[in-house]
Parts: sequence; C-alpha cells; structure tokens
Amino acid sequence: MKKTLLLLVGALALNGCSHAIQTSAEQPDAAQLANRLFVLSSVDGQTVTPHQGIKPGISFGNDLKVSGVMCNRFFGQGALQQGRLSVPQLASTRMMCSDPQLNQWEQTLTQMLMKGAALELDQQTLTLTGSGHTLQYQAQ
Repeated sequence: MKKTLLLLVGALALNGCSHAIQTSAEQPDAAQLANRLFVLSSVDGQTVTPHQGIKPGISFGNDLKVSGVMCNRFFGQGALQQGRLSVPQLASTRMMCSDPQLNQWEQTLTQMLMKGAALELDQQTLTLTGSGHTLQYQAQ
C-alpha cells in the first residue's frame, strides 16, 4: 500500500513538473523578449524579402516597450498575459507604402497587436498569431 501511494505521489509530482516546463516554453515572459530584435521572415507561410532596403521587424525593449518597422515605424507599450501580446495604444507614422503587399502586412500586424496576438518563442523564432494570420520572425 505504501509503495503504491509513494509511486502515485511521485508520478503526480513528475507530471506537474513536466507541465510547468511546457507552460513556460509556450508562454514566454517579458524578460525573454527584452532587448531583442526579430526580422519578419514569413506571413501566412509566404516568405518575406526586404523591400527597397527595408527589413520589416519588431523589437522589444525593457518593460515590454514594442517598436518596429513594416513600411511605417510603430511603437507602444506592450502587455503580455497568458501567452498573448497586445499593444492597445499602438502609434505609428502614417505614410503610404509603395508596395501594396507591405501595406497589407502592416494593417495585419496593427490589428494583431491592438487586439492581442498569441505569441510563441521557440529559440530564435518568434511567431505571432491572430486575426486569422500568422507572422513569423527570426531573431537577429
């Protein structure tokens, strides 16, 4: 009886530890993003190449200050809760992009950040998912 109880407690403890490890890997915190730059590599599976010398990207400062560039520069105070990144008061410059695809991607990113996007960080890859789209970035 004691051995069975001991095995049961041990199995539950190991299960709890493995769940905690999975959760932290799936839901990064602000410290894992701080002072990092990511360059956009794909939108909805479509490879992104630099346009007119611009490398679309996103960076994170201390305290989850978010900034970046698509066609326009954007910035704002981010919040990360339960694996979702949101920047509800996102500000940006307001120039029309010469590339219509960059315009579309910029609108997509703006919607995602303002409404909140699921954020995954897997080593050097940052993935934002929301508003029916997936944006994948590579760490620089």
